[in-house]
Amino acid sequence: MKILVFSDLHGSLAAADNAVAISRREKPDKTVVCGDIFGWSSYADVSSRLLGLEGVLYFLRGNNDWQSAVDSCSLDLEDSAVMRSFGRTLFFTHGDRYNGYAVPPFLKEGDALVYGHTHVGSLRCRNGLFLLNVGSLARPRDGAPDYLVLDERGAQLKSPDGEIICSLAWDGAAF
Repeated sequence: MKILVFSDLHGSLAAADNAVAISRREKPDKTVVCGDIFGWSSYADVSSRLLGLEGVLYFLRGNNDWQSAVDSCSLDLEDSAVMRSFGRTLFFTHGDRYNGYAVPPFLKEGDALVYGHTHVGSLRCRNGLFLLNVGSLARPRDGAPDYLVLDERGAQLKSPDGEIICSLAWDGAAF
């Protein structure tokens, strides 16, 4: 099982196209986009491109995904997604409500909170809980566009060309 995660595209057609190219290269079973999908470009153009992503698709609403965007596009946006994979619960959200400082109360040791919103990727384990921030392909605040891959080993932040930036195994060690 491989889960690919993007966030904070902010309507960038180039970032949407890049996400699709990455998806074709990574060949995930599932792809999650953790919100702030829309922005300056046509909602229809962005959503039609993102429908080219590989795997089962999950699109989450971010704080900049206004209802007018959702009403005028072909994507079904949810507030969050919960999956049971890799022997743990994975909770996907945008990050404006739940994040590394505000954790959903139902997550327990060994589970993972996967989010964006800050535009800075990071992989941490705190009190046995995995806090995985995907960063942003379109508008990284640390100058490094990235995306996230989750698999049976753990989490990897990768650059758009597929180079591993950092990794965190499900046992809390780097791999």
